[in-house]
Amino acid sequence: MPAPETVEAVCAVAGAREARAVPEGKTRVAVLMSGGVDSSVTAYLMMEAGYDVVGVTGWLIKSGSRCCDTGMIDAARVCEDLGIDHHAVDLRELFKNEIIDQFHESYARARTPLPCSLCNTLIKWGALMNYGRKLLNARYIATGHYARIVDTESGRRLCKAKDEKKDQSYVLWGLTLDQVNSTLLPLGDYDKGEIRDIARKAGIVTADRPDSQDLCFIPRGTTTQEYLANFLTVEPGPLIHTVTGQVLGEHQGTFNYTIGQRRGLGVAYSEPLYVTSIDPEMRVVYVGPKEALLRRELTASFVNWIMPSPPAEPFQALAKIRYNSQAAPATIFPLAEGRVRVVFSEAQPAITPGQVLGIYDEENVYILGGGWID
Repeated sequence: MPAPETVEAVCAVAGAREARAVPEGKTRVAVLMSGGVDSSVTAYLMMEAGYDVVGVTGWLIKSGSRCCDTGMIDAARVCEDLGIDHHAVDLRELFKNEIIDQFHESYARARTPLPCSLCNTLIKWGALMNYGRKLLNARYIATGHYARIVDTESGRRLCKAKDEKKDQSYVLWGLTLDQVNSTLLPLGDYDKGEIRDIARKAGIVTADRPDSQDLCFIPRGTTTQEYLANFLTVEPGPLIHTVTGQVLGEHQGTFNYTIGQRRGLGVAYSEPLYVTSIDPEMRVVYVGPKEALLRRELTASFVNWIMPSPPAEPFQALAKIRYNSQAAPATIFPLAEGRVRVVFSEAQPAITPGQVLGIYDEENVYILGGGWID
């Protein structure tokens, strides 16, 4: 992660213009806008709630992309229609160095990254939050994420959205308590259908814009493997059965595989095979039966706790190992140097290095923190 002074330096040269004064009696909120319907409705809801709203969009891709080409234009148009200022912040160098290059490096080390989560931490709640605070005099930032921030007796807590299918609390594990206290997430109490209805009734031009499903820096129509082949050297190696040790064939580069993968292995066998582990240094991809994917334990590093003080003793919680998985009962063992060991009550399939560990309370309401799976 970049040093804080690096992020501040980016903000200082990001194309800032003088912000207008905050109207008397108003609280300013900088709404981070991608040009999609969610962030557009967020800006509208913040205005309806009486805030002084400024739209902010990060310019992230050097060569242009579908999100940056159309997203900034759509965000600017929504802001114009709503009668609010719009700021485009040039973060292309930071995004390349900290998100795109990290994506390539992760696959080279046989780790399956989650760049959207890293982008939340470094770009949205890093550079753009600093931009809003320091240059726009914003008290809060607001985003179109489906999660909630609620006030409790012990302070503000980050928790899951009303719409379980859209809940995005998992990718917000990296927020600090200070950031939570300076964030508004108005969409957490709605489902997606309700948001589109609000957009249509308000006449927001992005009301029917399709949701983005892919990584913003991978060209449309290009697979992850096709994209990575432009940056990583293909080094063939053996496909080995993890149980029998039999060499089943040859793979075309370890970066083309991820834990749990079944399709595209290029070998015929008497039963379905899955990628069970990858050794990039020895250039070996191990495959085996589905039960060979099961693990009861993991460790995670760079752990962030969204609570007043980090836990020091083992505790019971629910742990989530990928965006689309269910949180499962586990014992969490805090370790030194910002790490944790997690022991699940029941073995979990395809625990994948490089993905996010999300830790929730036993009622599966609040996200307590998370880390990067080792």
